[in-house]
Amino acid sequence: MSETAATSTKATPAVSPFIFVVCQNGAEAATKQEILAHHPNLKLSFSRPGFITFKVDPEKPLPLRFTLKSTLARTYGWSTSKLKSENADELIDQLLETEHFDAASRVHLWQRDLTLPGKNGFEPGVSELAKAIGSQIDAKSKRTDQVNQYAAADDLVFDIIMVEPDQWWLGFHYAVTPAGRWPGGAPMLEVTKEVFSRAYFKLKEALLWSGIKIKPADVCAEIGSAPGGACQFLLEHDCEVIGIDSAEMEDEILANPKFTHIRRRSFEVKKKDFKPVDWLVADMNLDPGGTLETVASICGYEGVRLKGMVLTLKMSDWSYVPKISEMIKQVRELGFQVVKTRQLAFNRREFCLVAIKNKITLRKTKR
Repeated sequence: MSETAATSTKATPAVSPFIFVVCQNGAEAATKQEILAHHPNLKLSFSRPGFITFKVDPEKPLPLRFTLKSTLARTYGWSTSKLKSENADELIDQLLETEHFDAASRVHLWQRDLTLPGKNGFEPGVSELAKAIGSQIDAKSKRTDQVNQYAAADDLVFDIIMVEPDQWWLGFHYAVTPAGRWPGGAPMLEVTKEVFSRAYFKLKEALLWSGIKIKPADVCAEIGSAPGGACQFLLEHDCEVIGIDSAEMEDEILANPKFTHIRRRSFEVKKKDFKPVDWLVADMNLDPGGTLETVASICGYEGVRLKGMVLTLKMSDWSYVPKISEMIKQVRELGFQVVKTRQLAFNRREFCLVAIKNKITLRKTKR
């Protein structure tokens, strides 16, 4: 831990009347509806694509280390102030004078999403502009760590959200969740890596967020595997992989001796083929009900002993969001002890549902 980080426990920020929420660009209306349904003590204050603030009812305050009940919220925290200037040097000078900038364990700086992930080559994370500004801050700051290093559990994080290049919103949060340790709630993946599909990044993020550690000896099956992005990730981790899809897989995937292709549609696959499977991954072009019906039939077959599932549930529209609680209940009734949902940073109009049969299989995330 840096010298700066070591002093963070001595400085406790004052609770603000406002909180900020970061979500996917285009998901603002659904995110507002979801959060207000679960947190009636909040009132909408400000909104831009991918960024929302709420005012907290002073009669029903949130705890300092609060958590929101939300699938769509990527990250969130206390909103304290904003800076505005067309001159980046002026913004940085103002920033360095801000209370708790030096005392925080980590400083995270990012731009709100400018478009949908995967559209026109855009991927979430720390943008080139944010990296450049971060380097300028590092050069002027007295801190001993650099901007946008991952936080540790329960670290105090100073947040800088570039809502516009000339308008920065400031705040803070405590890293009480795995995603709260990442700048903007998005893991810093190597998005320039050559992958067969974006499913590679979605699965990697899902495992980092959920705490699942897939072992080399595990047998993994993916329903909806073509062209092979998620399978590519699993094979890189030396798993035995079964890909289920009527479409063609990439030749490199097919050539891997640890890969088996069952070229059928999901409902045509024999349930006994899932008996050796430890982890089930699904990314099908079905609505959530269709995907859950498919996995329920697999889980109910005698001899199938899954450790867990990582499901990508497609949403043709946002009307599925209020039904997520019922979906969680359905999966729990299949015998899974841990079930949680999140719209991953690398998801599009979809969200991830992770289910773990026995919670002791979860690892403690140290990053």
